[in-house]
Amino acid sequence: LKLQFLYLIARLHTMSHTDPHHVDELFKEVVSKDFLKFTFGTSSYADQIGRAVAKTGQRCAITVTVRTLPSGQEYVCMAHNFGFLGGSLGCAEGEKLVRGFEYAQKHKLPAVILCKSGGARMQEGTLSLMQMAKVSVAVAQQRRMQLPFVTVLLDPTYGGVSASYAMQSDVRMSIQDARIGFAGPQVILNTMYEMNQQKYDSECPAEFQSAQFLENHGQLDIVLPFAKDKELDKAIDNALMDVFKVLLGGRQVVAGATKAPAQPKANASSDYTKSRAISRPQAQDVIASVFDSWTELEGDGRVGSDRCIRGGLAIFKGTRCVVIATCKGHTPSKMKEANYGMPAPPGYRKALRLMELADRFALPVVTFVDTCGALPSFEAEKVGQSEAIATNLVAMSQLKVPIVTVVLGEGGSGGALGIAMGDRIAMMSNAYYGVISPEGAASILGRYKNDAHKAEQFPKDCRTLATAQNIYATQLKELGVIDEILWECDGKEEETYKSFPGIQADIENFITRSLESLTAKTADEIVAGRYDRFRGMGKFDVGGAQPEASDAPESPLGTPMAKVAAQQGAGAAVKYEMEPSPKAAPAKPAPAKPVPPPANKLLEHIAAETVCGERSAHNEAWPFTGKIAPPCPADVLAEPATSYPKAAPKYAKKILDEEGPEALAKWVRAQKNVLVTDTTMRDAHQSLLATRVRTTDILEAAKETQKVVGGQPGFFSMECWGGATFDVAYRFLHECPWTRLREMRKAMPDLCFQMLVRGANAVGYKSYPDNTIYEFCRLAAENGMDIFRIFDCFNDVNQMKVCIKAVRDAKKVAEVCICFTGDFLNKNEKVYTLDYYKNMAKEVVAAGAHMIGVKDMAGLLKPSAAAPLMKALREGAGNDIPIHFHTHATSSISIASVLAMARAGCDIVDTCIASMADGTSQPSLNAFLADLETAEDPLWPGIRYLDLERLDQFWARLRSWHCPFESGMLSGSARVYDHQIPGGQYSNLLVQCKSMGLEARWGEVCDMYRDVNQLFGDIVKVTPSSKCVGDLALYLVQRQMTADDVRTRGHLIEYPASVIDMMAGRLGYPHRGFPEDIQKIILKNVKPLPRGNRPGDSLPADDFEAERKRLEERTGAAVKNEEVISSILYPKVFGDYLDFNDEHSDVTVIESPVFWYGMTIGQSTTLDHPSLGGKATVTLKRVGPLGKGSIRVVEMSVTKACGTTEVHNVKVKDMSCADANTGPMADPDNACEIGSPMGGNVENVLVAEGATVEQGDKIAVVGAMKMEVDATAPFKAKVVKLHAAKGAKVAEGSLLAVLEKL
Repeated sequence: LKLQFLYLIARLHTMSHTDPHHVDELFKEVVSKDFLKFTFGTSSYADQIGRAVAKTGQRCAITVTVRTLPSGQEYVCMAHNFGFLGGSLGCAEGEKLVRGFEYAQKHKLPAVILCKSGGARMQEGTLSLMQMAKVSVAVAQQRRMQLPFVTVLLDPTYGGVSASYAMQSDVRMSIQDARIGFAGPQVILNTMYEMNQQKYDSECPAEFQSAQFLENHGQLDIVLPFAKDKELDKAIDNALMDVFKVLLGGRQVVAGATKAPAQPKANASSDYTKSRAISRPQAQDVIASVFDSWTELEGDGRVGSDRCIRGGLAIFKGTRCVVIATCKGHTPSKMKEANYGMPAPPGYRKALRLMELADRFALPVVTFVDTCGALPSFEAEKVGQSEAIATNLVAMSQLKVPIVTVVLGEGGSGGALGIAMGDRIAMMSNAYYGVISPEGAASILGRYKNDAHKAEQFPKDCRTLATAQNIYATQLKELGVIDEILWECDGKEEETYKSFPGIQADIENFITRSLESLTAKTADEIVAGRYDRFRGMGKFDVGGAQPEASDAPESPLGTPMAKVAAQQGAGAAVKYEMEPSPKAAPAKPAPAKPVPPPANKLLEHIAAETVCGERSAHNEAWPFTGKIAPPCPADVLAEPATSYPKAAPKYAKKILDEEGPEALAKWVRAQKNVLVTDTTMRDAHQSLLATRVRTTDILEAAKETQKVVGGQPGFFSMECWGGATFDVAYRFLHECPWTRLREMRKAMPDLCFQMLVRGANAVGYKSYPDNTIYEFCRLAAENGMDIFRIFDCFNDVNQMKVCIKAVRDAKKVAEVCICFTGDFLNKNEKVYTLDYYKNMAKEVVAAGAHMIGVKDMAGLLKPSAAAPLMKALREGAGNDIPIHFHTHATSSISIASVLAMARAGCDIVDTCIASMADGTSQPSLNAFLADLETAEDPLWPGIRYLDLERLDQFWARLRSWHCPFESGMLSGSARVYDHQIPGGQYSNLLVQCKSMGLEARWGEVCDMYRDVNQLFGDIVKVTPSSKCVGDLALYLVQRQMTADDVRTRGHLIEYPASVIDMMAGRLGYPHRGFPEDIQKIILKNVKPLPRGNRPGDSLPADDFEAERKRLEERTGAAVKNEEVISSILYPKVFGDYLDFNDEHSDVTVIESPVFWYGMTIGQSTTLDHPSLGGKATVTLKRVGPLGKGSIRVVEMSVTKACGTTEVHNVKVKDMSCADANTGPMADPDNACEIGSPMGGNVENVLVAEGATVEQGDKIAVVGAMKMEVDATAPFKAKVVKLHAAKGAKVAEGSLLAVLEKL
């Protein structure tokens, strides 16, 4: 009763707003009902219905009326009222729609639905979903009765309405900017983008879910301009009248007097290029001139639109019909819009939809053809170009209505035939119609000596082949392919698209006569006649029978041609004319196939880097703005300088070699000026470019460096080896660090070489036996090293003593370091005070240091701290020992710190070439020298800063080659005083972040680094302890954990192997030890080494001869001492290096841009290698398309020194097209499924299927960059199945193994 009362009030309110076109509402008795007693929150469905009734005066969201158009045509109108529960589709709405269709069918009326809805009604559950199917059966019945059904999609139309009857109509209309779709934007945002609005906005297509968007994607036929109220009603009425006047009326018979066929006005054309003249009348021009009315319908009704094939509903001299045409356009923009007259699959599917519409409503089809062929594109093939054309051919063969075709210009191949299976076909006299374009035929059949010959002969061959293939109108009429020729005027009388009354009259005459003859036939007669027409086309031999002699001319290719066309007619027997069988020519021996050149490992490597390289142009990761790398750095040094300084009688290298390290130390202390060390070749590129500068580039700089500073007394040393350069050379550069050292020594004989050695860790990240440390230092000295900068990551002098002894025994310089950290100027600093550094200086001198190095690895020393620090160091070390200061420019204050240290009495300072300075590197050598030189400061080392300009330019260019490895710092940051990340680690840590997908969270990583340092007890952070802090910081950020989580639930996770080793004391201990609670959490059941003991004391000596024997068995060759020690220091890394060389050969001969980025098409590079016969020029010609198994063929030409050129086709598996991790994921709730602790590569699998493991046993090791994490057994278990092999790429959580608990 309440609902009825509200309904009456609302109806009284709206009675004055009646529609003049409709009769009383039908089926008012059908009303919405709360049959589920649905309630959610504070509102029941019954209450919602009541409010909707009060608001709209309706008891259902659908109203059904019979309306009358201004033309007098009645139709059943079913309209959604969005005010009634969003126009949603419920059971009452579905019932009224079906009744509306049944009323239309009973009274033989068109049906129209005005859609405006949010979709199916949730409050009525699954039965509301079923209304989509219920209305669909009514739509199908409307279609079977050949009654028009039109939908108008208003704003908005979503969900179940858009996914059912809104898109099931014969014609779909909408208005501009109406919102239409299945899933609303909010649903997509929530479901697919997890409410990431920024990502949704960036990926959302233009005009998404608007009427224009749907029209562009083929789902709407007509989009009306935006209008409101009466103007909108008027626009809809006009559109409906245009549609109904063609679709209504049934079968037609055209009768009346017609003109005779047109007579020839000129000679038949033998120039196919006339068909392409842009001034010719095209299909769109003919349609506008020939037809009385034309309503274009857009789209294929599914997913695509095509502006080449256009079609719609038309009236031709009173005859209702469907028109389909290929269009081109007369302006560049229109031609581009129409794909230059080449139809795409959506165009053919649009034509198919229109043909089916014509068949349903008994409308003849008129087609106009003017296309060079179907669109030859990747996208067209992807969405089914062949299928679209093929489907049309079958559909046309079965149409029960007449098809009349006019070839207006080009009739190119199957692209034309896709709309041209006419019962009657006419062709303009200057048109052509063929299986392939003349140019296409000549490209396949023609043979040319060179480009000049081709330029001359190709046009002639095209004309010859056009005639030979019988593509012209007179030839095709004789062959029976076409029925009539529509003659065109040539010369002054030639008609253009601006005015073509003669052509128009002939086309109208042909269509009229064709429709007269064809509409008189029954549907069956039309289909049968079409069968006979196309069944009879063709000429061939039967069984080798010899026909009568033929006087037909021969084609240029020597093939006899047909004499007359096959004769055929409806219902008549088809006659075939047989051609004479050519006499068999004697078989010629097949030419020998060229033997491809043998596979070349270097070329295979370059091809793989070109296709799969993470920075390659092919992968759209080319870091440079142009197609080639920046200019070669060596070009800067190509011309010798005008002058170089002369060597002095005494300088550091000469003194060391002739008098020994003690004499060198004494000489350094005697200098009044400060001495400089250049770190460009080691720490600068390690800090800025992740240590990625290769030996070949360093040697170019080395030659100039020797000329500029070699033998100069103010230049103390070149830091060029050790630290991360050792393992990175093997690991990423695939080159030998020992070879680099020897080659640099040859290039810079007058410079002291300086290296960084990590005490008991050598150049590794763990402690090694004493004999290994000693042997490594001995070999380094033997290969050319002079000054060993020795440090320990916890400032433990005992950890450096073996290294110090080895260096002293080799008669080289032991520069023993004190790693600087903390801030003793801060009153809250309790650990790293001035007394701490004073006592450290005493210990270092007592251990045998020739010099003291102050290693400020994070750039924490402020200028104001220089004098107090130097005073404390002198108090601890005395006045006889030189002090050498090293810092980083991370905070931007380091140049001032270096000057302050020099003025406070520091003997040597570290700087680097200006173009490699600052950021996380060292301060600028150029700037440091310029300041002292210009001021005539007595501290000036005597090196002119302008003498370094050529080197500066060289390194600037070289740095540009390495831009992807940059640290990412665009400026200095005082934040370093907070996170304390060492400069040498900064760029490497950032590269690790990128490889793990954490680049966007770099700020979090910096904060986590700080927090982990505090978790460990505020330790000295320098390799390898800094690496341990970084590894855990990255690991925790990746796992969405905090440092505090280690305390609360750290026992539940696995830790990087480096962190476990450090906590177990395998790197030694900080002077205060580690926090015991953290140590226990991380180590779990691992027993730590006792504090106070050196790790080396408990390590057995390495067996060098056993390792040598193993390597010789592996390589089959004699093994050098350097290779033995490298394998012991880095067994896996060195083994991988040997494997790489076996597989790829010596890649050091590849120039750096090609090594890092692969090649671009057309690029050439020079390689000098025995496998190529010495020096050769390699040019990349092509990277082929993706083939089976993700294989691409890379074509490269190799021109050798002798002048011969080989073409190598290298097959490469494109790994960028393969999913990096295709395996299953571990169930986090199933402890028997062991998942990968992080993303990366499986470095090793340590168990076999069927093995028994104890709690804590390692199952596999997963690595990413230089970080490794163990996956361990959570309990005693049996290994049931292994899911990841060694080398496999895995994501975090990838299933590694399945266990069975014992």
